[in-house]
Amino acid sequence: MINQQQKMGAIYCRLSRDDGGDSESNSIGNQREMLRQYAKEKGIAIRDEYVDDGISGLTFDRPQFQKMVKDIEDKKISIVIVKDLSRLGRNNALVAYYTEIFFVERDIRFIAVNDNIDSAVGENEIMGFKSVINEFYARDISKKIRSSVRTMALKGQYRGAFPPYGYMRDPFDKHRFAVDPETAPNVKEMFAMAAEGVSVYTIATHFTKRKVLIPTAYRNSINGSGKNDNLSEEQLTYWHAVTVRNILKNKQYLGHLISQRFTTKSFKSKKRVYRPESEWIIVHDTHEPLTDVQTFNKVQNLVKTKKREFNANTERFEENVFAGLLQCSTCGGGMCYNSPQCGRKSGAYTCTRYKKHNPAKPCASHYIMYRELYDLVLAGIQKLSATVKEHKSDLEAFYKEHLNREADENNLTGQQKLEKYRQRVGELDSILKKIVEKNALGYLNDEQFSLLSEDYAKERRDLCGKIETLQGEMDGKKDTLQNAECFFGAIERYTDITELTVAMLHELIERIVVHQAVGRGKAKTQRVDIYWRFIGLLGSDEPN
Repeated sequence: MINQQQKMGAIYCRLSRDDGGDSESNSIGNQREMLRQYAKEKGIAIRDEYVDDGISGLTFDRPQFQKMVKDIEDKKISIVIVKDLSRLGRNNALVAYYTEIFFVERDIRFIAVNDNIDSAVGENEIMGFKSVINEFYARDISKKIRSSVRTMALKGQYRGAFPPYGYMRDPFDKHRFAVDPETAPNVKEMFAMAAEGVSVYTIATHFTKRKVLIPTAYRNSINGSGKNDNLSEEQLTYWHAVTVRNILKNKQYLGHLISQRFTTKSFKSKKRVYRPESEWIIVHDTHEPLTDVQTFNKVQNLVKTKKREFNANTERFEENVFAGLLQCSTCGGGMCYNSPQCGRKSGAYTCTRYKKHNPAKPCASHYIMYRELYDLVLAGIQKLSATVKEHKSDLEAFYKEHLNREADENNLTGQQKLEKYRQRVGELDSILKKIVEKNALGYLNDEQFSLLSEDYAKERRDLCGKIETLQGEMDGKKDTLQNAECFFGAIERYTDITELTVAMLHELIERIVVHQAVGRGKAKTQRVDIYWRFIGLLGSDEPN
């Protein structure tokens, strides 16, 4: 019985992409045929064959390999035969564990036919070197694959498994996105609803009520995978707010391909690690966008703001339209909303650190009534929209009057100063050249040359610094003009308004900074700074 058990063998075959150009000769069929013939010639009875096809040799968490390990532990087999050591694996540490510890402790005879390895005839000194070489080969293949993937990403070629919801693979180019006529309207509707201030939860509920297939269910229905068969209609059409939020935050809907968002810590690990956004590869205008930049940016500020539901009995203005916009002037923290109390119709805001009574970082209340803030911001938008309408035909006039960027020295414009500085730098270059020549010809001694050249060189360095600073300011002025134009386009949609909305505030305002009130009663004053999108702070306001 013991002799019969000792002769029971197992054939193990493996193939994956880390086998590179050897894949044809290492095909599962070739391996199986070779090992069967070898076992027949050596008189080894084969109990079972274990095959892992398409699984990397860097991992030993393979279904068939683990099944073979279990059969070894159950003492069903005592001989393991592979074509060569690389079929067992390409992870040197784990190969050493199985060949030098696991198999040895269980009296398993290990045979690698092509490498002339047979543990029954003693230790093979070359086996350790072969294992190291096999791992280096896998490392090299991994580098080549990573390089190929990065090259494709830089070219704007998509190689992922599934395009984002709303797109499908281009039928003429599998590495490009094409608009999916079935789902693209849903994505466009989501952005439109979010831009109007509708919360991601409400959007998710909207699509759930319409019984729209969720992205994974839709993908499975297209692929015919059968994964939807055991799921109820409720499971297939229940939209989570997280799903909606992820769609609304995806920049690929702007028509840009984003790659290299994930990586692995090493070629041996398959666990995905999230890369910082600075390391992503973004190729612009690779496919048709499903939203525009202005809508996308507006939506980003809305979806990150937590929205609260209020009692239906409260007045219209009590909806917390300022959520996510308010900032304490002292600690820089947010402002929290306090519902109306003691019969008051209006709630109020206080600094979050004051409310939490944080002993480590205490702050004043910065208390401000909701109604006061509402009226102040509404008046600010109305006043600014009237100003913009007045300067609609003259951006430069608006720029000079309201953005306070004009500060010219000696009545010179920025361009004139820039030309003056550059002219002087040219003169200094000529002077320095002449000084060098005079020193070389002996008209100036070294001490005189050192003093003169040092003074002129310092003046030249200072001027070059001024040129760089001034050029940056002038470029900033151009950017400001462009931003002013963007702001014009935004605020023109809100002329003659009589009430505030969440969408409006997030489109026009970056943040609202509330200062601590001074005085009490009728003598009370409180500064509020409104930072407008694109153009920043234009001045401070105080509630009446």
